[in-house]
Amino acid sequence: MKKGKIFTALMLVTAGIAATGCGAVSTNSAAIKTGDLQAEQNSIPEFITPDLSDDGTVLVDTSILTAHPKYVNYDAGGTTVQMIAVKASDDSYRLSLNTCQSCNPSPRAYFKEKNGRLVCQNCGNTFTMDSVGSLSGGCNPMNIAYETTGDHLAVKKTDLNRYAEKFLSWKGPTE
Repeated sequence: MKKGKIFTALMLVTAGIAATGCGAVSTNSAAIKTGDLQAEQNSIPEFITPDLSDDGTVLVDTSILTAHPKYVNYDAGGTTVQMIAVKASDDSYRLSLNTCQSCNPSPRAYFKEKNGRLVCQNCGNTFTMDSVGSLSGGCNPMNIAYETTGDHLAVKKTDLNRYAEKFLSWKGPTE
């Protein structure tokens, strides 16, 4: 009888992990599981097209960044590579790819803002804006190399083009 209960408990844990889409659960995911989903307020997403410099750099103007994410669309040879740009609580500027490191290549492996947090549309894990571009591994927005130069966040086009394969099945909103 004891073996049967252990087996049942293991099956329930395994089913819970499979339902989230990943093995690592964000410490911030409790809000999405226990909160009143009807009370969640969605911000209206803002999509922007970055500037391109002569030297092959994609530029995001930091003067437009706030605590709410801007979704930056870059055309990598016909594939939209989307980034999340945001101003963090310490007034630094953050940038990452808008796809979940663990859930990609799921078409729903992208983030939307709800109640001031980013929520993966595939696994439901939530993240603060401060985690954009700072966490690596597990379920969170995928990091990308970038620099803050003057009034811009700068990313090499060659880097974005390399990440285009991560967005082939991606079905996130672009406008």
